[in-house]
Amino acid sequence: MNTYDHIYLSPHLDDAVLSCGGRIWQQVRAGEHVLVVTLFGGIPAPNAPLSSFAQELHARWGHMADAATRRQEEDLAALALLGAAAAHWPYTDCIYRQTPDGRFPYASEEALWAEVHPGEKALVAELAARICALRLDQGGTVYAPLTVGHHVDHQMARQAGEGCGRPLAYYEEFPYAKDRQAVQRARAGRLWQARPVWLSEQALQAKIAAIACYRSQLSTFWTDEAEMATKVRAFAGRAGDGRLAERYWILDANRRLMGTDP
Repeated sequence: MNTYDHIYLSPHLDDAVLSCGGRIWQQVRAGEHVLVVTLFGGIPAPNAPLSSFAQELHARWGHMADAATRRQEEDLAALALLGAAAAHWPYTDCIYRQTPDGRFPYASEEALWAEVHPGEKALVAELAARICALRLDQGGTVYAPLTVGHHVDHQMARQAGEGCGRPLAYYEEFPYAKDRQAVQRARAGRLWQARPVWLSEQALQAKIAAIACYRSQLSTFWTDEAEMATKVRAFAGRAGDGRLAERYWILDANRRLMGTDP
């Protein structure tokens, strides 16, 4: 098993690249070893039942029969472009998961942004144990989603990261982080320090190219690739107050983790 300088916990097959793609590219170019772990990137069992909501999403993505497989391929292409290693854990996206009695706890758009189902506590603990088993270099960093937007899989990823006992840096999830109030809500009740990470023009271009690999997801957020590139650039400028950046957060107790990149 390889040892990594940086481990990113990505709830889905695009979150880390959407939010951290520029920094990942710069870390790799600096000779550091980066792993992106997609916690909920598994492929549902053949002929597994789907809720009507999951079927609707498959139709939107354009891959009714093999949506999860296609999304894995997109993620591998994006991370290869950035130079990072990829790990797709077998746990499925919340839209596929069922309770023991066969119900779908996340069978609507509203349910995606609600609270985590009580029956998933054991899954969070299992994820935390697997994160603890990953080999992180001494002085390395684990990155978890801040839970901007409150998506249930993002909540579980953050809970699992915090449950493993390792110090964390938190990333703002793009494009949800365009909503400043959503970012504030994600930080409610705790003391935080913002850490902007400056991006070169090359890093931003690499990030945009990597995001473009997720072809099935572009229509969820943008009308086309050109609009995506414009929005990514605009957000990077806002994150750095006019200078290209991605913004990360650390809790006060973890201030030693991550300084601002030059």
